[in-house]
Amino acid sequence: MYLTLSVLALGLLFGVLLFFKHPFLEGNGSLMVEHKTSVIIPARNEGHNLPKILSDLKKQNKPVFEIICVNDESDDDTAAVALSYGVKLINVTRKPDGWVGKSWACQVGANHAQGDSFLFLDADVRLAPNAIEKLEQANEKYDCVISVQPYHQTIKLYEQFSLFFNLIMVAANGVSFPFSQKNIGLFGPVILISKDEYQVIDGHASDKNSVVEDLTLGEKLKAKGIPFKLFLGGKDISFRMYSGGFIQLLQGWTKNFATGASKTPLPLMLMVVLWLSTCISAVIYFLNLIWDYSAANLAFAVLVYCIVTVELLCAARHIGNFKKRVIALFPIPLMAFLSI
Repeated sequence: MYLTLSVLALGLLFGVLLFFKHPFLEGNGSLMVEHKTSVIIPARNEGHNLPKILSDLKKQNKPVFEIICVNDESDDDTAAVALSYGVKLINVTRKPDGWVGKSWACQVGANHAQGDSFLFLDADVRLAPNAIEKLEQANEKYDCVISVQPYHQTIKLYEQFSLFFNLIMVAANGVSFPFSQKNIGLFGPVILISKDEYQVIDGHASDKNSVVEDLTLGEKLKAKGIPFKLFLGGKDISFRMYSGGFIQLLQGWTKNFATGASKTPLPLMLMVVLWLSTCISAVIYFLNLIWDYSAANLAFAVLVYCIVTVELLCAARHIGNFKKRVIALFPIPLMAFLSI
């Protein structure tokens, strides 16, 4: 019993550490120097998302220096939508051999950019009016590459299955860890990098054959001694992932976790695994009641379940709008996570 309690307590403690702090972008209302930021949006069949992100860009408190939309072999109205908003449109008709994912579209956009910094944005990202200003202020303050994991907006029920994926992605990258921790990579949806730094790492050509270019870019930056800092989107930057259905969610998370898990530092991975094991244990204790029922066992199972639920509620509220009733029934999204 003492060993069980010790392991549970350690797992819960690791949960507190993994989600201890929430680094959000801070704005002080002023920039020390003029920033010429080229916004680059790689877009494949994003005609439904572009009006939202382009409208957000037009509403920024600080005028955007340049907006480039790279139409990556779309077969919808992506190009027409981009043109209707008056942004610079670049049509990509064919990837060179060896390039996968959105890397070629990003590289083409950077090749045509006139700014001194590049802000790569996924088309499904949404921005508050002061978002770009806050990104540039963070870049000034920390003098490094800035990347943000947007707040996950969920609408349909199946999107709630992303709960544990989001939590573990943030935890495994050390974003909220209170002590010094090397992050394994960037967050792909939002990356702000200077033109000079981009050229030093050979741009997206350095990860042209990677399906998770954000992690590879982080590795290239570390190899060149270029620092980067990660933030959570909070109220300033959000997105809706995998709106195309459960199959899209399944494919997307499978791709990201297959690569991300192999790059997570072992100590951090062990913390994540033990925390996740504690969540699983909260379910197992209830199953044990089937063949070993007693009032004491029931009380213990309820206590552990409630503590895990509270910890999940505290961690998830900063990462996405996951419903409280879903978190209260966390064994369901947990089983989805374990199955995938």
